[in-house]
Amino acid sequence: MVTERKEAVSAWVDGEGSELDLKQWLRDEPSKDEWERYHLIGDAMRNELPQTLNLDIAASVASALEDEPTVMAPKPKSAVTERISGNVVAFSRKFGQYAIAATVAAVAVVGVQQYGSQSQMPSPVLNTLPIMGAPTPASYQANTPSVQQAQDSELQAQEQRRRVNAYLRDHLLQQRLKGHNTANND
Repeated sequence: MVTERKEAVSAWVDGEGSELDLKQWLRDEPSKDEWERYHLIGDAMRNELPQTLNLDIAASVASALEDEPTVMAPKPKSAVTERISGNVVAFSRKFGQYAIAATVAAVAVVGVQQYGSQSQMPSPVLNTLPIMGAPTPASYQANTPSVQQAQDSELQAQEQRRRVNAYLRDHLLQQRLKGHNTANND
């Protein structure tokens, strides 16, 4: 059918087809466009193209856009699922903040314990050097920490514990305030 139609158009362009069939065929808009294209092809082959071609591309694009179906965005499933996911995010955010605070606290405690244990001199398990000594006076104290040094190290450890506890209290207070502010914003 398509080849018969193209042969008929070619015959009409060459002037060999019937006038009655041609008039009926040109009533159809797509057939009319095809007729114009065949004439344009013939003019191009004979090098008889006009100086300016009136190709109305904008009109054809506009008509093609009008024929396109309208695509609508899908409706959201429900507001309940969004609210649940929002609660999950808020819960996981708070949980993550508490986990970070607990990690910092644990590192601080371990650091204080390690710092306190490094100040003490470790005693050797087995003395391999022969004891060669000279007589020493009875009041001689060799490298023993004084009572003042022990008190100073204890005071330093207490000060560090006090600062860590203050950081934790401040962090918890800030978390409570943030939770209160986000609850008011919702």
